[in-house]
Amino acid sequence: MIEHQITNSYGNYNSNTFIYKDLDYTPHFHGNYELIYALRGDIEISTNGVFDTLHQGEMILVSPYTVHSLKAQGEDEMWVSVFSPDFISSFDEKNRNINYSKFRCDNEVEEILKKFLFVKKAPEHFLHISCLYLVCNECVKHAVPADSRANNEFRYRVIELISANIDCELSMKQVADALGYEYHYFSALFNEGFGMNFKAFVNLFRFEKACRLLCDKRADITKICGECGFGSIRNFNRVFKSISGRTPGEYRAEQ
Repeated sequence: MIEHQITNSYGNYNSNTFIYKDLDYTPHFHGNYELIYALRGDIEISTNGVFDTLHQGEMILVSPYTVHSLKAQGEDEMWVSVFSPDFISSFDEKNRNINYSKFRCDNEVEEILKKFLFVKKAPEHFLHISCLYLVCNECVKHAVPADSRANNEFRYRVIELISANIDCELSMKQVADALGYEYHYFSALFNEGFGMNFKAFVNLFRFEKACRLLCDKRADITKICGECGFGSIRNFNRVFKSISGRTPGEYRAEQ
């Protein structure tokens, strides 16, 4: 089963940084970028079913909604940061649909990143953004790009269609028809590709969009409900609480 990490799909300059040893993380995806840097040893990774190894000093920038896994054994150690696209909005506008290969930074750039970015605590806001744009520049300069549509056309097309029509009522048959698939074949592909119930999958996208909109405390909750396709405030509250444990109003109050 492929895991959808909801907590790693928030916007509004959301960022989490970890240093891992002896970790085996199964295939998952989320709406934020993930930067993985091999601090020591060899890190096994996969992106959209393609397996590779990060050797010490190498890194990979994983694009939003790319299914990926990572594994470190024994003394192997990796630095991992998951951050929302708004940190690198200019890069994101043109490159979010591209899967880049692993790469190694120029030595002088790597020394800057080791000092300010590849540490346990995220740097101050603007320094953080600067470091991430340094990574983007090195990625474009040194990594090999691959169009995610070619690597994983089915998963990408499903995500793209749902994201574009999240304010509408969506059924599996409607999505299958829109993408030109026979219903039962689409159902089998969907279960294999995402490993979860279709309705629950769509609700995750509705939830993520609602979280972003709720960050604006001036926005009307009823309007947010409609823009996210929940249909009714009652359903909005029910779905939102089932995922987060809080109502939309409670979530907004915590922001």
